[in-house]
Amino acid sequence: MNLLFISKKGLLADMFRYRIAETDSQLCVVHTAHEIETCLADFSVDIAIVYGEQSDSVAFIKQLRASDPQLPLLVLADRATYEYIKVCRDYGVNGLLSTNTNFQQLMAKAARILQGESIYDTYLLEEESTHLARVHFSRMERKVIAYIVADYPNKKIAQEMAIHEGTVRNYISNIYSKIGLHRRKEAKQLLKKWMEKDKEDSRTKR
Repeated sequence: MNLLFISKKGLLADMFRYRIAETDSQLCVVHTAHEIETCLADFSVDIAIVYGEQSDSVAFIKQLRASDPQLPLLVLADRATYEYIKVCRDYGVNGLLSTNTNFQQLMAKAARILQGESIYDTYLLEEESTHLARVHFSRMERKVIAYIVADYPNKKIAQEMAIHEGTVRNYISNIYSKIGLHRRKEAKQLLKKWMEKDKEDSRTKR
């Protein structure tokens, strides 16, 4: 596994470099957004790992996605505000893990991400859950959400609900605005989580 480790925290980078040396993996460490392009050009990267203060990490994430939109990306964080989680989802971050994740767990989860999984630590999603709990969807929006989660395209949603496709797009636009996401893949993940919580709350109220 070839890893790109991006962080301004030199001590952590040195520790990570030391642990990687004990494995068959190769490592490229960079400390600035500018260095990312150079590393990607000179080094065959399988997955990138970002760690730092939220403002630094956001800059790293944006630069990385500008350089390589498809590269698997894992972010380490002590905590995550709703806005930070939103950035991660908007920019297609494949994993958001706690900094308490030990080295063996980190490497195992990186391998799972390379197999196509998306891994977000529940511990870091508390603010997202709180935000979702405050969002209200209309009866029609709830129906559209169910179809989005079921992977229905807009045309089929319109057919199932017997409404115009333009009306479906309007509902979807409203839904996306309420959750603060505007890409279907990331929005679907969050809406699925909302549906599960909504069903759980409904059972609790009975």
